[in-house]
Amino acid sequence: MRYLSLLLLLPLFSSCYMVRAYKNRKLTLRSHENLPSVAIKNGDNAFHFADATDHGQSRPWREELDKTLEGSSTAAFLVIRHDSILYEKYFDGFDRSSLLPSFSLVKSFVATLTGIAHDEGKIKSFDEPMTNYLPKFLKKDPRFAQITIQHLLDMRSGLQWDEGSYGLKDASIKLAFRPNMKPHVYKVKIKEAPGVQTEYQSINTLLLAMIISKATGKTAAEYMSEKIWKPLQMEYAATWNTDKRHLEIAYAGLNATARDFAKLGRLYLREGDWDGKRVVSKAWVDSTLTGQLMLEEGYKNQFWGNRSYEVFPDSLSAVTAASSGKYAKPALHSYLKNGLKQFYVSYAGRGYYALGILGQYIYVNPVNESIVVRLGYHWTKKGVSLQQVVTEVSRSMGQ
Repeated sequence: MRYLSLLLLLPLFSSCYMVRAYKNRKLTLRSHENLPSVAIKNGDNAFHFADATDHGQSRPWREELDKTLEGSSTAAFLVIRHDSILYEKYFDGFDRSSLLPSFSLVKSFVATLTGIAHDEGKIKSFDEPMTNYLPKFLKKDPRFAQITIQHLLDMRSGLQWDEGSYGLKDASIKLAFRPNMKPHVYKVKIKEAPGVQTEYQSINTLLLAMIISKATGKTAAEYMSEKIWKPLQMEYAATWNTDKRHLEIAYAGLNATARDFAKLGRLYLREGDWDGKRVVSKAWVDSTLTGQLMLEEGYKNQFWGNRSYEVFPDSLSAVTAASSGKYAKPALHSYLKNGLKQFYVSYAGRGYYALGILGQYIYVNPVNESIVVRLGYHWTKKGVSLQQVVTEVSRSMGQ
């Protein structure tokens, strides 16, 4: 009887996430090729960065970077400035045509799609309740109406989501290996009121992708192709891993080349413009990079970073400083602290970036207009952190 019971349960067990997760427990940078996916089509006319890697000039930083990257589990490393590739290296059999996984780096792409949908009027307001597009949540708990699209963008939704261990019991891992994710998305619960605190939860990004699909009438992959992949003149079609029902794993599943990933950085450097064509509004880019939440917590609209700032005793001093030419892309701010109004100037000093869990970076330095892309596995170089390497390489490009 015991064995009969096991045989009866086997079909149920074989369809659960545990089996799929166990089979793929040792993920590599090529594992995405064996998982369900949809294509993100590119257009006919590709944009090519100029190749300046071999210009005959001695660059000690290149030799130093070669040594640093050796044995670091890096698959691709790219340094671009003023649309020219100054450094490009691939490792472990990968090359410029290799589609490499982004993991959470894709979140910045999904956020950008949200901004585009708002620009087009498909999403009426970032302050809209998420339930305007996903009304099924209201039947579960009317408090979902308090969660806005902006709360999802800023990871301030207040949902109950156990993420951080990234083992087989991690909520994001469990969801990604479900053959049908959507029913499990609707099981998510509320932990606290939205806007109370920032808590990194990948479910927020998946909800954004579902909202985009509902608002536009297109899948997230179709909208990505139409609004980002083709306008940014990507060189290669990408893939987006899905569940078995073809719902995109919106928080982790985008696979593309290093050069194509870099183009998101170029778009933001140009404040949403692509060679005269508006892709996303300047207002969206400004709200992402200069918002107070980015200043305070280093996270806004699913981008990481922390603009530098300087505090002034009064508004006149702040205005004078902002117009002095001392700061790169300055912005004026004021806020109340202990009942007193404070004034400060924020400025582009330390860059901003899209980030994936295994050390995937699209790092943008607006001061010298450089872009650094790193794709690969967990950083294994002792004595130096990956973020330190990425930021120092960017700074070494000069002003």
